[in-house]
Amino acid sequence: MVDTQFKNPLLKAFLEEIEHLELYRQYCKSPNEWLKKIIDERFVQFYIRIRAIAYFSKIIYFTARHFDMERRKYEKRYVLTLDSSSNDGIGSKNEGTGTLKELIVDESATINFHERLNHELNQYIQHPLLYKAVQSLNKRQQQILYLAFVMNISDTEISKKLNVTQQAISKSKNNALAKVRRLINA
Repeated sequence: MVDTQFKNPLLKAFLEEIEHLELYRQYCKSPNEWLKKIIDERFVQFYIRIRAIAYFSKIIYFTARHFDMERRKYEKRYVLTLDSSSNDGIGSKNEGTGTLKELIVDESATINFHERLNHELNQYIQHPLLYKAVQSLNKRQQQILYLAFVMNISDTEISKKLNVTQQAISKSKNNALAKVRRLINA
């Protein structure tokens, strides 16, 4: 579509826009000052837009490079203790090639974190009236409410954990909530 007589990439890009190309073709057919002035104004606007895009692209590029260099310099200067080398000069040269983080052995990592938490729903209630209402529930209802609302476990998962049906969990939870509502509204 663009005439092949132009080798300048800026002119080629300018003439790739259909409106500019039509103006140029009209000027070639019948040259006059009015068309020349319009083409010149459009080219100036196009050039300013291209320069602005190039300017912002360079700013973004160099700002990102500067940020990355500063971040790397900071990370190199302030290495986290666990990320530093475990080589403390003791032992053979083959030892200590890893980080301190790799040397940490945690046998309790196999225990689920949530299982180590206190399973008492009462520990999470601050409102005195609600606390009293929850105290009136049986242990199973308290356990179901704890798993559902504190641990955010679905009824299906609770039923698997407690070896009962999902319907039984749902019914027990709804009964417990109804009882709590009655006691609070009384």
